[in-house]
Amino acid sequence: MPSEVFSSRRITQVLHEGFADPAAGPSRRVAQSDLVDDWLRELWERAGAPASGAGAALAAIGSLGRRSLGPGSDLDLVLLLDLEHVDQAEAERLASALWYPIWDSGTALDHSVRSPAECEEVARKDLRAAISLLDLRVVAGDAELVEDTATRLRAQWRREARRRVGELVDLATDRGRHHGSLAHSTEPNLKSDRGGLRDVTVIRALAESWLADHDHEVVDAAARTLRDARDALQAVTGSSGTRLGRADQDSVAALTGHATADDHHAVLAEAARAVTWELHRAVRAAEAAIAPGGVATRGLGAERRPALTRLPHGVLVQSGEVSVDPDSRDLLRDVAAVRHAATTGLPLADATLARMAESPVGPLLPAQRDVLVDALAGEHLADVYEALDVKGIFARWVPGWMEVRNRPQRSAVHRFTVDRHQIETVLQAQRFLPHVSRPDLLLVTALLHDLGKRPGARDHAVEGAPLAEAAARHLGFPKADARAVGRLVREHLTLVGLATGRDLADPATLRELLDAVEEDLTLLEILRALTEADAIAAGPSAWSSWRADLVDHLTGLARNALSGTATAPHAALAPQRAVQEAVLAAVRRSGSAQVLYPAHLDEEPISQICLGAPDGAGVFAAMARVLVRLRLDVHSAVVMTLDGVAVNTWWVAGAPADLPHPSVVRTALDRELSRRDRADARVLELPPAPPPRTTEDTPVVTLLPGASREATVVQVNARNRPSLLADVAGVIADHRLQVRSAHVMTLGRRAVDVLYLTDQHGRALDPPSVGRIVAALMEAAAT
Repeated sequence: MPSEVFSSRRITQVLHEGFADPAAGPSRRVAQSDLVDDWLRELWERAGAPASGAGAALAAIGSLGRRSLGPGSDLDLVLLLDLEHVDQAEAERLASALWYPIWDSGTALDHSVRSPAECEEVARKDLRAAISLLDLRVVAGDAELVEDTATRLRAQWRREARRRVGELVDLATDRGRHHGSLAHSTEPNLKSDRGGLRDVTVIRALAESWLADHDHEVVDAAARTLRDARDALQAVTGSSGTRLGRADQDSVAALTGHATADDHHAVLAEAARAVTWELHRAVRAAEAAIAPGGVATRGLGAERRPALTRLPHGVLVQSGEVSVDPDSRDLLRDVAAVRHAATTGLPLADATLARMAESPVGPLLPAQRDVLVDALAGEHLADVYEALDVKGIFARWVPGWMEVRNRPQRSAVHRFTVDRHQIETVLQAQRFLPHVSRPDLLLVTALLHDLGKRPGARDHAVEGAPLAEAAARHLGFPKADARAVGRLVREHLTLVGLATGRDLADPATLRELLDAVEEDLTLLEILRALTEADAIAAGPSAWSSWRADLVDHLTGLARNALSGTATAPHAALAPQRAVQEAVLAAVRRSGSAQVLYPAHLDEEPISQICLGAPDGAGVFAAMARVLVRLRLDVHSAVVMTLDGVAVNTWWVAGAPADLPHPSVVRTALDRELSRRDRADARVLELPPAPPPRTTEDTPVVTLLPGASREATVVQVNARNRPSLLADVAGVIADHRLQVRSAHVMTLGRRAVDVLYLTDQHGRALDPPSVGRIVAALMEAAAT
């Protein structure tokens, strides 16, 4: 049968016809491979070599070797010879008798003639050849010769694996740089893009080294999806190409059983991201295995157990991975692990991801929300997201995420799928955290701004607004903040649309922008930051200096229009009035410092501490230094003076049982207040802060005119460190200013402190004093 089939038609034509139904998948590929095997065995017999001829064999590698032949696949063949049994003349005759009929059929052929020793030598010198030879499979001839050679090649691969892992990783990394991501490409290369079929080969080569394994079920399923698409593409085009161009996407989708090209793209993206994740896991495991103390180096030196570091909230770090204590019942455990991974770049352990995937999910508590926002501010967010996404965790945490997950964007400017674009927008928004008064709202709006880009949506901004508002509520934001997020999502295209498409000299243009932000300066600044972050995340062509100039001009007009109506700073947490009054009364009775821990009524591992003392110069600074010395992690604070008494409420990490006894805090505060005028007492026993790594780490001190008629309001937005608040408070004391009230927030790596300052007579500061304190605060925040 094979000889009749291939006698008058090219083998590639037969293969294309055989893949008329690519959805048949692996069984069809195996059947086609068997058909080619039968033809090659006939050629072998015609060449004059007996089917079981000693010392000579025809072997397959590549897709034929793996029995995954596609309609456009080349034939990769090796004529394997034992030179003790076959002389040079016989080898040349046999090769000619095999190769010429294949060439005459018009089939693409990659061929070689080698001895087993030559196969080993080629594999030793050429990484790609070594990987390809791992698929060596007998087609005809001496099966024992092929099996023995394959065994020797695999043994050599394992012996040299420690030396070649780095080379293999470089090969995969270099391909990723040159080809991009299959999951996010609008015209993906099913073979060469990151997450494509070549990466599947690398994963299996790493497994063959015995240094790392993978989830075989996941990788096999992803490979089937990618090969089905490849087969359909080659059947549609009649060529061997693997680039899925726009012109062929509808036909390929129909041939693979999908209703639309977008539906097919989502399936391909899912497969590619699974392959990318399994490659990442395999590389990580292989590198860990060859590291000192790893499984591949044991016996080469003293075996040492990896160090275990315990962090707050049940987070563990061991062997370069972030995991969680399974016995911990801390409500912040999982989100705190995600935060640590996002801020440090350490990967989440597989067991931890599996545990998160099975954990029940409900609305976030405010404390969980704050930690999640911290994670959104982490520079390694994208890597963490891919890990969470491939396990389905992120879609469980964020309502509405599943509907946009892996959805392609048909705009030419977009580089990513909808979900990954939102993550990229968060990463771009991180640059603007020093420049907005509500960094948390900027980050969460960036995360949710395209939730409306689901199938059938007509206006994704309008339709996404209620979705984003509901998601923000689920993530633990109060109703007013969630409403602001919804407003920003609804209007996230308004600023750039007005700036680039309307007459900026027309008052109606400005009025439309003011209405969009509800005449709120805070929303205006967030919208400006979101506009640029969204554009840059989309792609290089979506933002330019021209657009930036127009957007900045219109933003400036709106800012000027609102300059006299700036809203007061947002208070994230409201202190308990009864607690304040109790502390106030105790200070009046005793005339000394007092400390009170309010009742811990909710389930959040965040505690309040209310500190009171007779007001005066340096009291605020002394309280801040006490908290630093006691190593209490301040999340937020509200500082105020009531009838001559400083009553300051602080929210710190930990349950009351984990905090120092109130008497310890009171004793420390009394000591700090008694020596507050001594310069040496202000020195904190802390290492100096590292220098700024980027411009985003540079502190920003902003005057907020119009925020108060009775005080001068200054905002300090800086990279957080344990001594920051104490340093800021110390500067205020040195300038003999009073802190009428203060609102302190910590968001990721940033601290946002809004200070209401007066002079010693309780009046707003004059311009010279403002200039001096702003300069001093800049210096203190940068120290």
